[in-house]
Amino acid sequence: MTRDRAFADAPRSPRVFARAAMPVVSRREFLRLAGAAGAVTLVPRRVGWPQGGAVLPAIPAYRSWEDAYRREWRWDRVVRGTHTSANCIAACAWNLFVRDGIVWREEQSAPYAASNASVPDWNPRGCQKGACCASLSVGPTRVRYPLRRVGPRGSGRWQRLAWDAALDEIAGAIVDVLQRRGGSGVLCELGGNFDYGPTLAATLRFFRQIGAPVTDPTAHTGDLPVGGVITLGAGFTGGSSDDWFRSSYLVLWSFNPAVTRIPDAHFLSEARYRGATVVTVAPDYNPTAIHSDLWLAPRVGTDAALALAACHVIVEEGLYAAEYVREQTDLPLLVRADTQRFLRQADVVPGGSEAVFAFWDEAGNRLQWAPGSQGSAVRSIRLPAGVRPALEATAEVRLAGGETVRATTVFSLLRRRLQAFRPEDGARITGIAPAAIRRFAREFAAAPAALILVGYGGCKHYHSDLIHRAQLLLASLTGNLGRPGGGWHSGGYINLEGLGLVAGLDRLGTVPLLWLAARSFWSPEKVGAEFLGPYISSTLFHTLHGGLADVRLDAAHGDPELPRPPRAYFDEAIAAGHFPVGPPPDAGPPEVIVSVCGNVLRHSRMGQRVRDVLFRTARLVVEIGFRMSETARWADIFLPAAGWYEKVGVKYLVGLVPYLTLADRAVAPAGESKPEWEIFSLLARAVAREARRRGVSEVAGFRNELCRIDNLDERFSDRRRFGPREDEGVLRYILSTSSASKGIGLEGVRRRGGAVRVRDLGPESPTSNFYCEYRADEPVVPLRDFVEKKRPYPTLTRRQQFYIDHPWFLELGEALPAFKPPPPSGGRHPFVLTSGHARWSIHSIWRDHPIMLRLQRGEPVVLLNEADARARGIRDHDLVRVWNDIDAFVAPAARSGNIQPGPEHLYHTWAPFQYTW
Repeated sequence: MTRDRAFADAPRSPRVFARAAMPVVSRREFLRLAGAAGAVTLVPRRVGWPQGGAVLPAIPAYRSWEDAYRREWRWDRVVRGTHTSANCIAACAWNLFVRDGIVWREEQSAPYAASNASVPDWNPRGCQKGACCASLSVGPTRVRYPLRRVGPRGSGRWQRLAWDAALDEIAGAIVDVLQRRGGSGVLCELGGNFDYGPTLAATLRFFRQIGAPVTDPTAHTGDLPVGGVITLGAGFTGGSSDDWFRSSYLVLWSFNPAVTRIPDAHFLSEARYRGATVVTVAPDYNPTAIHSDLWLAPRVGTDAALALAACHVIVEEGLYAAEYVREQTDLPLLVRADTQRFLRQADVVPGGSEAVFAFWDEAGNRLQWAPGSQGSAVRSIRLPAGVRPALEATAEVRLAGGETVRATTVFSLLRRRLQAFRPEDGARITGIAPAAIRRFAREFAAAPAALILVGYGGCKHYHSDLIHRAQLLLASLTGNLGRPGGGWHSGGYINLEGLGLVAGLDRLGTVPLLWLAARSFWSPEKVGAEFLGPYISSTLFHTLHGGLADVRLDAAHGDPELPRPPRAYFDEAIAAGHFPVGPPPDAGPPEVIVSVCGNVLRHSRMGQRVRDVLFRTARLVVEIGFRMSETARWADIFLPAAGWYEKVGVKYLVGLVPYLTLADRAVAPAGESKPEWEIFSLLARAVAREARRRGVSEVAGFRNELCRIDNLDERFSDRRRFGPREDEGVLRYILSTSSASKGIGLEGVRRRGGAVRVRDLGPESPTSNFYCEYRADEPVVPLRDFVEKKRPYPTLTRRQQFYIDHPWFLELGEALPAFKPPPPSGGRHPFVLTSGHARWSIHSIWRDHPIMLRLQRGEPVVLLNEADARARGIRDHDLVRVWNDIDAFVAPAARSGNIQPGPEHLYHTWAPFQYTW
């Protein structure tokens, strides 16, 4: 079978029709394709997707191309849809106009109401990627039938396969490996392209039930704001985007919303019309910077130095919010001079707690124990009446053993640290003039509400934690965290407890009891296997089993400031079991790999090494998806998943727009593709059948838990409650058991434009860090509970924690926020390669789509500063070879005045085959 036939086969007419109806061909070309005799083959009236390719779609009798044109604005029905599995956090509602069994066109819906009359609404929401999904779903890379590889991996040679045969082959391999090695022998490579409905629920439920690990997609893509986790105990702290409008000073730090948050960017323009100042901090003069009031362009990787220089100005000029700092932060807490660790109650009081911390009360001139500490009986950080923690103090403290030790406040230590970051020092590091740094610091401090918006691009830096900690220090010193229109927003997600229940529990029970169980299940205090479920750290896993250790742990490519070799820290973390990594070091890599909801060989760092080590040695690689991606090319079996308009689900709920957004089933799945719930249901049946045939009952999961697999079909379906085609029932269950969707229901979302304001923000979890009361008539402002209710933060000190006395942080000189230059990964070379999210794709999904390619140069392009290009005789469109000590690629050059001399820029997600090698 040829490659073209394997991909397209029978449903050719819908693809040609969709391309014509957009339209994306000229009138002359349309006439040439149609012709007088051939026009009747162009448009299907009712697509009965063929089973086995035996039945072709019925063809309407259009007389000419004019008939198709005149009927463009007629449709059979309108369905509410969105793009659930695109890893786009916009959550946009669309109207899908269905005609003759296909999605004829899609248009933005406008169901969003303003929180109140003082802020704008969210309408309209959408972008050019969403506007062409009907075309994408029938495009040339769409896979409609199960495929088996018949040539070498990556050769692109496939053979069509029946579903039963494919499932039996996969089940046989899974059961064999589970019987011999347990769950450690199977791996789910989970990408970020999932929903909050049956797709993700099915994936997590299946792999948890067989005891197999699932890689964390946040670590894959480097999207975790680690500095937020360290400082606040919560990395994802974003509020709603209508709160941007209330800010008086907006700082877009490594954040380019005109490109990456198109549906929300209007709030920035509206804030400027209201009088707000907008600042962009980015090394390139990007599409957002051109609409800003101030553009600060630090050298790549020096953002922490800019933030610390601004903090220096604020501290030295007394512009900080002293009372806020005393109560909300750890800056008044005392640190021992001998150990550089916090002064603890156990140091002073025999039998005292290791988690109760001290400050010096300048009002009473005595030592006090901070209320609300992790080991304190007081569950509030509210300071007692008459107590005033000193920000700068040094005290001689008598310890429990009788000796005396000197202790100093964190604030005093911070002031010393900031002496190295005067604006003149910051200018030498960042390249930004001292006057500009002072202007930025003073304006930020003087603003009634200053808000730092950080994009996920900043998370990709080696020292991203230091960058975020310095940004948070700037926001905290000025009292902006927890303030309407102010703070530090990194993006938060609203939880659906029902999703966690379906993913994490076999027996689902009754709704009221489950709702209570869900609140406990998602509790952020639970950090054991019950909460972690099947997740493992993909970063550590790929280092250990994916062939990345030789590069990642090589001191030549690592941080030259590390006191010990990188491998020493890695080995210590693995030995201590800080993070689960799936198969232990001596067990070898997994033998069966299932890739779902992503493109791991594209979105993982050094994906080609993961391919050549992990994938090459695997016995079986399975791809579950709707299109042929780079990862799919290296699979052994491809199971085609239904497209976004062909199955029911809900978009994952983002704090930016606190609405439940529905993706309804508009048309039947193309070819023989199936929704993921059906795929995993059938696979569970096949595994159970194979286990019974072999006499295998229980196997050991990768956490050494016992997993019964001979009744996996019963377990997965909850005793036949949710069969293979009950994905809509699963979604109804999720909505009915989740506080955010309580009382809305599936029909309610359908009736009300496909998007309904949530009822609640859901329980707190590692990705849901709002910590505020929710009101439907107010924008969402994260962290208000800590400021207004004096709730303790989820950190060790139960405050915003800027001093980390962990031995590693002390060893590295990072106990306080610091600046460290980015390491010369890949060797020392004259250029630094940067990247960013592109306007014309959401990750790799649209990167080879013809419509999107026509809106740009259509291939990877390396942006060079004009002066750098002239000095090397490089003209526009010349091919350039970009290389370092690890690898190389060849691509056309584009001369640009928008970037500084020194960096090169390449927008991300291009597939390897799109480069000139």
